[in-house]
Amino acid sequence: MAALAGVGYSGSAQDRLLSDPGAVVRWGLPPVLALHHLALAAVAGTLIFAAAILPRHHGPKEHPSIKVALRVVAWAAGVWVLAAAAVLLLTYADIAGRPLSGDAEFTDQLWLFVTDVAAGRARLAILVIAVLVSMLVVAVRSAVALLATAVLALCSIIPATAAIGHAAGSVDHIGASNALGLHVVAGTVWVGGIIALAAAIPALTRPGTGHTAAQTVLRRFSVLAGLTFALVVVTGTISALYRLGSIDGLVTPYGVLLLSKTAGTLLLGLLGLIHRRRVIPAFAVAGRLPRLLWQVLAVELLIMGAVMGLAVALARSPSPVPLEPDPAATPAQILTGYLLPPELDITAWFTQWRPDWLWITAAILAALSYGRAYTSARRARIAWPKRRLLSWFSALILLTLITSGPPAVYAPVLLSVHAASTMSLALPIPCLLIAARPLKLALTVLPERTDDGIGAREGILWLARMAAQPGPLLSGLTLGSLTVLFYLTPALKLSLREHLAHETSLVLFLASGVLFVNAIQSGSATPGSRTRRHPALAITSAAIGAAGLRFLKPAGIEQEWFAGLARTWEPSAAADQHHAGLILILAAALSAILIIVSAKRQQDIFMPDRPHG
Repeated sequence: MAALAGVGYSGSAQDRLLSDPGAVVRWGLPPVLALHHLALAAVAGTLIFAAAILPRHHGPKEHPSIKVALRVVAWAAGVWVLAAAAVLLLTYADIAGRPLSGDAEFTDQLWLFVTDVAAGRARLAILVIAVLVSMLVVAVRSAVALLATAVLALCSIIPATAAIGHAAGSVDHIGASNALGLHVVAGTVWVGGIIALAAAIPALTRPGTGHTAAQTVLRRFSVLAGLTFALVVVTGTISALYRLGSIDGLVTPYGVLLLSKTAGTLLLGLLGLIHRRRVIPAFAVAGRLPRLLWQVLAVELLIMGAVMGLAVALARSPSPVPLEPDPAATPAQILTGYLLPPELDITAWFTQWRPDWLWITAAILAALSYGRAYTSARRARIAWPKRRLLSWFSALILLTLITSGPPAVYAPVLLSVHAASTMSLALPIPCLLIAARPLKLALTVLPERTDDGIGAREGILWLARMAAQPGPLLSGLTLGSLTVLFYLTPALKLSLREHLAHETSLVLFLASGVLFVNAIQSGSATPGSRTRRHPALAITSAAIGAAGLRFLKPAGIEQEWFAGLARTWEPSAAADQHHAGLILILAAALSAILIIVSAKRQQDIFMPDRPHG
């Protein structure tokens, strides 16, 4: 109802003078979209609930709440598949301006839509993910598999925000897409958690299951809800700033819908606060669920549905800042989507910033988590060197600088800056992160789960085991191969043109660097393991150095891109490529120094003391 009221108010469902798809499409798409979003939220949120929040067992048997959660997921996944298929069909009819039909022409054009049009490919990808998830939810039971399936479901948000949402038409496409993606992910998990809580509470309070399980679940969800609510509010505000343009936009139909959605979101946050402040303490004292919980849950579900409907109406309404093509677009704007930045000088290092909200959010969460763990260790009188704290925050500052500062602005323009950025992600930042010993700190202060669920400690232990699997040789081969394949294949062009490929490349270089540094520093538990460093040194340094030597040759690397930007300031594209080659060679030397220094340090540990005299 909220979706229909919203599109009716904004006028986005009115008759069209040209290419009108008909009332069924115009008025049918918004509620189907709302159903799609609710089903996705129910799937992802309930999977996370089953994996990380609900108790896995009650005695020797599976806890009844797990069975309830998995039934909810199975039904919600089926609804999601049907809704995703309906949305794809209605979206094509809406964009093409064609009423629904079963004739051959409609079918042929629909096929072209899902293969040649970005919005169609995105909707097809969402449908494929929904089908995969619907098959997995009836086949998996372990906590790790359930959590992985939830991540797969949330991945359907990527094509939606990249090619479908308002962010696709924003002036700052990267910033708007990332903010919108975080907003939708956080909102999906939050809303899905409320649905899962409402479904699981009766099973948690059955006679014989004990009221402590329900109390524990409420406390765990309270933490998750608080985090996701904060993300929803912050990223929603950022997204609104991208789309409103000015405060005058608030008085437009788009602005009124935005204010209504914001009010509903804040009201949901207030109800969550009531859960934390009144419901959980009352439950702990009485040993049974107070009537207030059911009242709050009922109101939450109603408001949640209204907010989801308003979100759909908002996405289908024209914003106050419509995207109008610039007839005088420069070559840099055509290629990168941004104006060409000024010459890179000292001033540019303080003035040229382009926020990447994904990495900023990750850095803030990492800083808060490490700071909280450090504080807990101090309170428990556990000694923890301050140099590790300094190392962690230095790494996060450098990470933010690389992904949101001048390097992020100039990397698409200067190949040398691009190479310096990726090598910084692969070597200096991982060295600082590993030196901070975050896994050891977390395992020192985090409590252990006793119900076979995945808590923070269990997740970190799993990451630690995964990071310990590849030794120096495999880690070095991974980093070296990644560098060669990225810079000497079309992967570089893809990352320059496609935002998703760009973000993926950042993650891959950081992850491979962390694995490499971790293997080098921790792979020396025995003296014999030192011999494995020599092949790792040769492979890593040779691969990175080979990429650098290729850059020193006259033949251009992606000349169509870098020379086509029409830069009028130095260095030239050829000279800048030469600089990039030197940077890669320097990175190869740095990797060799890292291995040699680490080997020398471990050799001193295993070397017996020489007799004196």
